[in-house]
Amino acid sequence: MASWEYRNASRSRWVIGTAVAFALLCLAVSLLGLRSLRELGLSGVGPASAALINLGILLPALMGLLLGGNALVAAREQGVLPMIAVQPVSRSSLVLGPFLGVSAALAASVLLGFGAAAVVLSGVARRSDVLPLTALVGSTLAVAVTCVAVGLGVSAVSRSRLQATSTAITLWFLLALGMDLVLAAAAPALRMGPTGLLVAVVCNPLEAGRVLALLGSTPDGTALGPFGAYLVESFGSDGAAAILVCSLLLWTVAPLLLARRVLSRGDL
Repeated sequence: MASWEYRNASRSRWVIGTAVAFALLCLAVSLLGLRSLRELGLSGVGPASAALINLGILLPALMGLLLGGNALVAAREQGVLPMIAVQPVSRSSLVLGPFLGVSAALAASVLLGFGAAAVVLSGVARRSDVLPLTALVGSTLAVAVTCVAVGLGVSAVSRSRLQATSTAITLWFLLALGMDLVLAAAAPALRMGPTGLLVAVVCNPLEAGRVLALLGSTPDGTALGPFGAYLVESFGSDGAAAILVCSLLLWTVAPLLLARRVLSRGDL
């Protein structure tokens, strides 16, 4: 089932188009960063990697939510899901198959984009840039896979593809922009402090992935300001990374369990 879902996703014009668009955007960001480095007479990939973090977190997350959000509900509308369900296939396979297949297709798109960026940046990269770039790619893949799982949870409870798509887009806006705006407005008034900010980051998989990528680029947490200093001082760089990884794992497992529960009890 995972192989079948992967083939369907990889042949989709929408997936191919977004993969090419992501690769072109990564290429453009890398070229702009490379130009800035040359004008300033610097080496390394700092300016380019900083821009790639935001691009790598936001666009693959949207792709994951949309792909996952349409996986189950589209199969239900086309009559494929009921046909598979009458076969000797467990409900867990009905969820894990699309999850693995869509995640693999999305991972290929992400690696294509970062591969194009790596070719451009290879001329100015230093040995010390390997870890930050690896953390960037790993964090992006983790967020993308997490969003696929969240999308599958949305797909399981949606009645139509239109409902699933609108819910996925709304979730993306909420996680990418809405929570940051609310946090920026409410944090000073509520006096949340570093602990409250940590809880807010853990509750947002996109923000957790971004912070994880930044921790990989600067293990001392200086890129995150006072919050990063508090995070590293309280838990250490490894402990902070472990907290963020566990947050992403929880965001991945919980929607998959929800989807399995819905498929086990609902009418396919």
